[in-house]
Parts: sequence; C-alpha cells; structure tokens
Amino acid sequence: MITLSIIGLLFACLAAVFNWRYGLILCFIVALLQDPARKLSPGSPVYFVAFVGVVFAAAWVGAWVNRVKLGPQVIHGWRQQLQTPAMLFVGLLAIQALHSMARWGNPMLPAIGLIFYLAPVIAVVFAHQFAIRTGTPGIRKFLWVYVGVSLFWLLSVLAETNGVAFRALGEVGVGQIIYSFSLNRKAASGFYRAAEIAAWHIAMVSCCLFILLNGQKLSAFKSVAVLVVVLFLMYVGVATGRRKMLVYVVIFGGVYLCLFAWFLRGKARLAVFGLIGCILLSGAFIGIVPDGSEEALTNETSTLGKRDAQAAWTARALTVFADIPERVQYIAYRPVEWAIDGYGWFGAGLGSAAQGAQYFGGGAIKFGGAGEGGLGKVTLDLGVPGVLLFLLLIVTVGRQIWARLGALSRGSRGHATMAFGFVALLVANIAGFSVATQVYGDVFVLLMLGWSVGFVLALPAVAFQETQRSALRMTTVSGVSSPAPATSPEPHVAGLSSASAAFNATNVPNG
Repeated sequence: MITLSIIGLLFACLAAVFNWRYGLILCFIVALLQDPARKLSPGSPVYFVAFVGVVFAAAWVGAWVNRVKLGPQVIHGWRQQLQTPAMLFVGLLAIQALHSMARWGNPMLPAIGLIFYLAPVIAVVFAHQFAIRTGTPGIRKFLWVYVGVSLFWLLSVLAETNGVAFRALGEVGVGQIIYSFSLNRKAASGFYRAAEIAAWHIAMVSCCLFILLNGQKLSAFKSVAVLVVVLFLMYVGVATGRRKMLVYVVIFGGVYLCLFAWFLRGKARLAVFGLIGCILLSGAFIGIVPDGSEEALTNETSTLGKRDAQAAWTARALTVFADIPERVQYIAYRPVEWAIDGYGWFGAGLGSAAQGAQYFGGGAIKFGGAGEGGLGKVTLDLGVPGVLLFLLLIVTVGRQIWARLGALSRGSRGHATMAFGFVALLVANIAGFSVATQVYGDVFVLLMLGWSVGFVLALPAVAFQETQRSALRMTTVSGVSSPAPATSPEPHVAGLSSASAAFNATNVPNG
C-alpha cells in the first residue's frame, strides 16, 4: 500500500504541475485518500498526513512555471496595511524557531510549527490568483466537488457505526472512547483518520452547501433533496461523537444573517437585533437541556439506561450548547495563564504545542491542556509577543475583508452574498480554534481556510471583471457598438460602486 500510495502521489503532483488550476481539487482528493491509505499501510506511517501539502506545493510550482505572480504584494492593500505586521510576525517565527531548536533539540518541532502558521498564508495568495483567473464559476466548481465527494465519503461513518469491519474505517491508533451516559462508546471517523476531522468536514460541507445554494431558485424536488442532505449531515455529525460541528453551523448561520442585515438591508440595527436574537435563541436552546449540562444528564444513569443507545448519543450531542460557557472559561483563555506559568512570557518555542508534535517529543503529551485552546497554543509557540502580533494580524486582515464586503455590497449583490458565506465560515472556525486546536493541525484544514480568505480578498476584482463582461455581452446582443473596457484581466479592485470600480491593473495574468 505504501508503494501504491507514493505512485499515486507522484501522479497527483504531475497533474498539479501541468494544470495548476486543478490544484485545489487535487489537494482535496489526496486529503481524502491519504487517511484510508495510511490506515491500510503497515504501522500507519505519520508522513501520510503531509501528502496533501506535497500536492499543494506541486500546484504552486505549476502556477509559478506559468508566470503567475505568487507574492503577497498581488493582494490589494498589502503594502499599505498588511506588510509591516506580517514581516514582524515572520521575524518572530524565525526567532521562536531558533528558540525551539535550542530548547528541545529537535528540528521537526519548528518545521511543524512553520506549516501551521505559513501554510494558510501561502494558500491565501494561491486562491486569490485562482479566483482572479477562473472567477465565480471556478470557485463554485471547487465547492461542488468538495460537497459532492464529501457526501459520498461520509457514508463511511455510517458504515463504521453499523459495525462494518474494514481496516480503513475508524480512527488511527486505539481511537477515542467517549465516556458519557454510561455508554463508553468509541468516536466514529469512517475513512477519516480522526472523528474531529470527520466532524469538521461535516460542518464545512453544510456551510459550503449553503454558499452554493443561497439565492438559487430550487424546484420542489431539489428542495426536498437539499432537506434530505441536511438531515443526513446532522445525523452523521451526531454519529461521530464530536459535538462542535453543531456549534460551527449555528455560528455560521448567525454571522451570515448579521452580515446580510448590516450590508444589504441598509439598517445596522437589523444586524444588532439578529445577533441578539441568535444569543437569545442559543440561551433558549440551552434551557431545554435538563439542568443545563452534560454532567447533570450523565448522572441520570438509571433513566438513560432504559433508553436506546442512539437516543442517549443524540442527547449527549445537544449538551454542547450548555457546555459552551464552561469550555470558553477553561479552554479559551485559561491555557494562556497555564502556558505563561509553565514556560514564561516568551513561550516554549515554535511548534512545541503543534498537532503532530507528539511524535517528536512535544504536543499534548508534554504540555497537556495548555495547548488545547487556540490562544494557549499560540502562547506556547510564540509567547505573549506572538499572541499580540497574531491578534494584530487577524484584526488587520479583518479590516481588509470588511472593506471588501462594503465594496461588494454596493456593487454586486450576488458576489457579496458569496463573500458573506466565506466570512461566516471563517468566523465559525476562529471560534472553533479558540476552544479546540486539534483539527487545525491538519494541512488540508489550514489550506481550506487560507483558500477561503483568498476568495474573499479576490471577489471585488472578480465581481468587476464579471460585471464588465456581462455588460459587454448585453451590448453585443443589443447590436449597439461599444468600446471594450480598458481593463486588465487581473485588476486589483479597491472598491466597487454601482457605477464604477477603482482598480490598479498592475498584473497581467499568464497561465
């Protein structure tokens, strides 16, 4: 299996080099196949998790060979707002990499840490250039492939929960036992290597399906089909035993509604009311759960013992909303205190708390819960200065995204709603990262988030291009002569309005 997997990886890399525009889809396919291939290989080698990164690197090389500019300066606003904090952050990464080497004596730790912090950044630029050249049809094609293939792949979770015996099913290693409701049930992952990964994909498929279907007119048959798919996703999500996917979807929906109300309805108060409504709805949902916590329900052993095991499993899933306040308190910011108390204000060194570091003397086996929350992980890796720079980068990128949402809402409603979906997806993942970092050690997860940022940053330019083309086609059909718009196929759009767009055509695309 190892030999076959390496041969398949080489073919995928060659395909990515010769046609870099298929790089996103190839990365996704490899990300799906690498986990069952790992489980079928003797010893389940850990290097399989890097296959998707190798394919992405090949796609990057393919784009570079075709003279696609892949420096961050291609993103509008980079030099003015992003360059300084980004360079400071990169400098800190270099210092903490040396710190990690000196402290732990293992070069793999800083290498893994660099992947976590730099892979999304490289993915942003790649996705930006991809979107500029393929437009919304290219983005939608990738999302449809992701949704369609994932739905088929998720059937493996049901196969595992129904007792199908196959080496490629189940988590890598001994697997995680969930001790709740006296069930002592094993988390289900299907073909994915971990239940956390499976649950994350379920949440992302739900969000991407919404992005694809939002604003589309569906027939009665298609509406029923969508409802069946949504119910299937929720059922499989509960079957994994990982409850956070429900929170992801709720946050995604709440953020999308707030963005829609703020930018497209023209009344900021609607966004505020929507946010308050989401909070009240969550509070009411929490009130449905007896005594408001999983612990209280777990203590009802005599009652739950009479229930069907699946009913108890579902009841456990619903307790996730009741557990949010406690999880935020003990996982979101307490790990920062633990990291500072244990390793000082300068942290433990780059990669020390990374997922996968447990194979090289770091990770959870050394640092425990201090690296489970997002800020705790960053504190361990980069110290307090790193946390401050990390937050500064998020705020700076957020301001860039906010400006683009405003431009899109004034110039193209269809592109704006797509951007709202990607931003809501990112916010849901930021919330997820703040309380659980495990899944964000996966290379494909990091790439997917970087691609989402890249799509949002490119959408104003994409909207301008497609609006111009649409206007040109309408003029041609009407038989009225009109000069072609003097634009480059790759403008850096500073903002859209109903009448014009300001842009700087500094890059002529190739490839």
